[in-house]
Amino acid sequence: MNERINTPAPFTMRAPCAGCGGTAGSVKETGSQDVVRCAKCDRFQYNAPRVETGKPIRSVRSSRDIDISPGLRAEILVVRANGRCEICGVSAGGGVELHVGHLLSVDAGRAHGMSDADLNCPENIAAMCAGCNLGLGNQPVPLRLMVGLVMARAKLKMGKGAK
Repeated sequence: MNERINTPAPFTMRAPCAGCGGTAGSVKETGSQDVVRCAKCDRFQYNAPRVETGKPIRSVRSSRDIDISPGLRAEILVVRANGRCEICGVSAGGGVELHVGHLLSVDAGRAHGMSDADLNCPENIAAMCAGCNLGLGNQPVPLRLMVGLVMARAKLKMGKGAK
């Protein structure tokens, strides 16, 4: 769903619009992202964090009753991902915390009749930094990234079998 919700204008933008010089903007929610557009010329300005738009900050903690076992969580974060986000490659540490996220979102999986066991299987779970996990929202991982993940996991399994 790409529902668009406008927040009340005027919204003071960080910098004047490069197109018309206007300083007033509007915030439109596209998917789960707050997009700031110039109120005068409707030109895209930037993606705004929720802190800036006054909306509640999203958390990686979920209110769903989906529970990933500690053993599977450790296997994903330490063994398979080796302490790196499987989406963008950033390493844990230095302020970066890794989480376990679903490649096919819980909402999308349930809409297709998947069980909790299907949603929480290792093939549907990846180590993700908070930015990647929250950036996905309730959307599945894009197909091109999914293909890359599958190829990387296949190489990992082939490497283990060769030893």
